[in-house]
Amino acid sequence: MRSGAHLVLMGSIVAAMAMVSACSVVRAAGSATEQQELSQSEQQPRVPNEYLVKLAPDTNEGVIAEYYGRFGIKYIHELEDNETFLLVLANDPGPQEMGHLIRGESRIKTIQPNLIQWDYR
Repeated sequence: MRSGAHLVLMGSIVAAMAMVSACSVVRAAGSATEQQELSQSEQQPRVPNEYLVKLAPDTNEGVIAEYYGRFGIKYIHELEDNETFLLVLANDPGPQEMGHLIRGESRIKTIQPNLIQWDYR
């Protein structure tokens, strides 16, 4: 039964992430509008050191380590949609830097700060 409760919790988390993701997605900045969006995402309350990374279909999670391994990956957890991962870092450079690193990278669709605190340990 504990497994069923875990699935319900994970489903609730995914649904909540979908509700807040539209206003907190970080993309590689180019235009003034994108710069403003990045600035706003820096100011939102968020879970320190945690990001949600959405990969392109059929992309291996190794691409996450390729770009963000230098910040000390503590934890990567695949969420239920099989394309989104919770990434926990030891040394958080901030949302703007995280987005800047993937500029032009087609394998990583989006990265956003985790705005939802949950116990995944």
